[in-house]
Amino acid sequence: MVTSIHQKGHDALKAYLGVNLDRPTQIARGRSLVARVDHEVQDRLGVDVRMLTVSSPDGWKKEDGGNRLTDEWGIVWERQEGFDNYDIVSSPLQGDITVQDVGRIAWPEAVRSGYTEGLRETARQLRNSTDKAIIANLAMQIHTQSYFLRGFSQYLMDIALNPELIEAIQDRVLEIFAERTRAIMTEIGEYVDIVYVADDLGAQNGPLFSPVTYRKILKPRQRKLFEIIKSTADVKILYHTCGSVVEFIDDLAEIGVDILNPVQTSAVRMDAKELKARFGSKVCFWGGIDTQHILPFGTPAQVRDEVKRCIDAFASGGGYVVAAIHNIRPEVPPENIVAMIEAAHEYGRYS
Repeated sequence: MVTSIHQKGHDALKAYLGVNLDRPTQIARGRSLVARVDHEVQDRLGVDVRMLTVSSPDGWKKEDGGNRLTDEWGIVWERQEGFDNYDIVSSPLQGDITVQDVGRIAWPEAVRSGYTEGLRETARQLRNSTDKAIIANLAMQIHTQSYFLRGFSQYLMDIALNPELIEAIQDRVLEIFAERTRAIMTEIGEYVDIVYVADDLGAQNGPLFSPVTYRKILKPRQRKLFEIIKSTADVKILYHTCGSVVEFIDDLAEIGVDILNPVQTSAVRMDAKELKARFGSKVCFWGGIDTQHILPFGTPAQVRDEVKRCIDAFASGGGYVVAAIHNIRPEVPPENIVAMIEAAHEYGRYS
């Protein structure tokens, strides 16, 4: 879901490869028009994983719906004309509220009737159809869902000025996600290898909040969620966080994170060699190929050099999965995508 490709980019890639041109691209995530990558495209490129989407990752009944949608949390999303992404225009916990108000909104049912219907069979069929690693996308984001509900700017101010309110919101979100996670993992745990979770902790120039704040507010709640995942199945946890997050990697490894994604090496203090030296024995790195400059604007030769640079930095001793930093956007030429994959196959072998 986060080392993926935009719908338009996927269509261009299919055309470049001459694959399934008569089959419309399906949407995996409506909020950002992420494509459900065609399996024949994955096979042609030698991709090693398959994704199991457990439920609508955005809480929408239809992932390719209209320009204004309300999700199961009561959050209103809108896509402006000419834009690909949806943005939040209204949140149920925005404005001047108290801790008591948190309990008064209409929270979604944690495990509604039919929530896991057919899930075990879907997971079993996927497992039996491939020798690739299977990643279950649980779409559980405690911190992210909380600021969706509160509003991002107000949420960050509350963390400093009114942390009790944020903790009350996160506790309610965790309660819902914990119940959903138990129900999901009971059905699919034996069929999957990796579980994907996410919560962005960093921006381009540094963390969104201090490590002290993280350890007090978010870390203990993430620990509870990760313990549920690992108590139900022998799986690895793939954790997604954009930005400069070097201050949090030790904490994430401590609470059960096995794989760090997308490894935004273009962010401050995220030098590939330093990350490998400091944390290579603790986490696997998944990502690293620059999507801000090299993939969209570089030449295929520059893309190949970027892949080789990341492999040289991250791969020694194992523990590296070659992938782009976050989603491949529409402006990335398909020949650069193919160059990235071909370079991974060429340089990504141990002697």
